[in-house]
Amino acid sequence: MNIRLIIMLGLVSLFADWLYESMRAVAPQYLYMLGATAVFVGFVFGLGDALGYAARVVTGPLADRRGGYWLETFLGYGLQIAAVGGLIFAKDLWQAAGLIFLERFAKALRTPARDVLISAAGGGKAKGRAFGIHAALDQIGAIIGAAMATAMLYMYYTPRDVFATALLPGAVALALLYAAYRLSGVRPSGRGRVGGGWRAATAFAATQFFLGLSLTHISLFQYRLAEVPWLASLLFLIAMIAEVPASLLLGFLHDKSSKALLIGPVFTVLLALSFMAGGHYLFLGAALYAVATSYADVVAKAYAAKLGAAASLGLVNAMWGLGLLAGGVVYGFLTDMGIYWAIGALASAASLASFYMLWRLTTY
Repeated sequence: MNIRLIIMLGLVSLFADWLYESMRAVAPQYLYMLGATAVFVGFVFGLGDALGYAARVVTGPLADRRGGYWLETFLGYGLQIAAVGGLIFAKDLWQAAGLIFLERFAKALRTPARDVLISAAGGGKAKGRAFGIHAALDQIGAIIGAAMATAMLYMYYTPRDVFATALLPGAVALALLYAAYRLSGVRPSGRGRVGGGWRAATAFAATQFFLGLSLTHISLFQYRLAEVPWLASLLFLIAMIAEVPASLLLGFLHDKSSKALLIGPVFTVLLALSFMAGGHYLFLGAALYAVATSYADVVAKAYAAKLGAAASLGLVNAMWGLGLLAGGVVYGFLTDMGIYWAIGALASAASLASFYMLWRLTTY
């Protein structure tokens, strides 16, 4: 395991997450202030996350075909900085939405390539731990970003002030990425195909579609608290803090047993139930959301990396993102209507489908 490269890429993600998670911590409230409804917020974050994942079907194989992986990583991080900077000047809902979409596309461009670098650093037997360590460092940045956003809103700064302040850690992330490129000596070459076969990758990707569909997005939790903006950001902060231990634990469990694949659907059901309950249960939901998304960032990525290179990672991530899009729109509409029991029912059905398919993968 190349621990130096894992740590360096983790530090890049720490500062990059400081940039864009501080933005995401205030974006739902920002859209609310611009006149958005819950279904619009669900649509923007559902489509944004779907774009950030679905585009990986293209960006993953392209990264494999070109080889090297560093160029796509640099371009992705650079575009994310530009998107957050653009939000300072957004004048209406659709301009803000377009920049949120651009930020997600930038993540789609760099993530499959960067994940190949992490997978290479992990070697044959420590992929779960490599992704777990990286995700934990990544989440420390998310915690700092969310804490900064919460504090600034509490002190009556505007979302645009948060966007402007976040540009500094973004610049630090690019500088650290250049240092990682120069010092690591790791230059993996593209393989151009999915090593474990498209059938295996497609079967696993289908489980992730239903898992994404079962996820109640954190933006809807925030929307329900949007009348007190700093409180909504605090909820987001709780989710970011909880992802640190969740990532480390899930990485360890993945390397120990394939049954770790069954964890995700259990937590998405509990997440939907906490959203149904509302009130103080929304804060419990933030911690449950952290486990569910850590699963996607650690367990699902480590399993997909075993099946192939960036193409496999891109396919699996894309199906997860399409599930998030469908769930974001439907659950946003049901939130506007106040039909919370239907969210619990639909999320539970999708989660059960994912659990069954994952159980078959780990049994046969």
